[in-house]
Amino acid sequence: MPQVYSSVKLPDSAVKIIEDQNIELNMHEKLTTPDQDQIIENIKNADGLITGVNVQVPAEVIHANPDMKMIANVGAGFNNIDIEEAKKHNIAVTNTPVHKSVASTAELAVTLMLTLSRRVLPGHEMAVKNEFDGWQVMGYLGGSQVIGKTLAIVGFGQIGQYIGKLAQAFDMKILYVDHEEKETEINAEKVTLKEALKEADYVIAQMNYNETSHHLFSKKEFEQMKDTAYFINTARGRVVDEEALYEALENKEIQAAALDVHEKEPHINEKLAKLDNVILTPHIGNDTFEARDQMAETAADQAVKALTGQALDHQVNK
Repeated sequence: MPQVYSSVKLPDSAVKIIEDQNIELNMHEKLTTPDQDQIIENIKNADGLITGVNVQVPAEVIHANPDMKMIANVGAGFNNIDIEEAKKHNIAVTNTPVHKSVASTAELAVTLMLTLSRRVLPGHEMAVKNEFDGWQVMGYLGGSQVIGKTLAIVGFGQIGQYIGKLAQAFDMKILYVDHEEKETEINAEKVTLKEALKEADYVIAQMNYNETSHHLFSKKEFEQMKDTAYFINTARGRVVDEEALYEALENKEIQAAALDVHEKEPHINEKLAKLDNVILTPHIGNDTFEARDQMAETAADQAVKALTGQALDHQVNK
């Protein structure tokens, strides 16, 4: 009987997909990330590995069982896996770029933009402390509306385009930065990063992480932004130099920032956490029941197909 080791705990619907095909599932049952030694021990006799973006699968892990048929990653990203090493051993690697994950991440990016801009958290704090003295024309918190403003989306893949689609409801002017021209129904203009930073009222980072995007947003980029601009990162933590971001916020070079992903994740930057013009969330971009279930089910389906000789839908290392 074929065996799959899952280094992440899966929902029942995904477990059922595997077990219904008479494939043995050995699953990490805790909501923790197993260490490398645990993974190596568990994949020695496995035909496939299901993992997640929180689990590192370097060459050392792959060398523990180079005869595996596949690695199914739960997540659209896959920079947690040594793709080239897997390819050397003819191990297929798949991801889960499913619609509900795309929609959920885009939804969070827009939520952070609105929450940041309308200063929802300071307002909530004022209310729960019973410090609201009544409505006044001049107001208290100085929020900004997003309607009619300019949004720059850096990284215009599926998620970036969905963010643009949602932003259209706010009559925003949409700019995008990408290495290629995108065919899209969205009324969006392709510009350079420098042009985007100079013009945008809101900048949302949504690109893939690789060597060229490491610290794409650093001191120079924050200096190019308006001092009234808002920065949101729902991409990957390491595209942002968080020390440079902290200095930009402290020096009022930009208005505020929201981060769902973090440079040294799962560690949260303590300096940023102390600022009152920052929102930090714990990597919840696609953390919805709908998205995570569909992602896990898709990874399970890819594992089944690989072990039963069927064509794969989401292989990233062909």
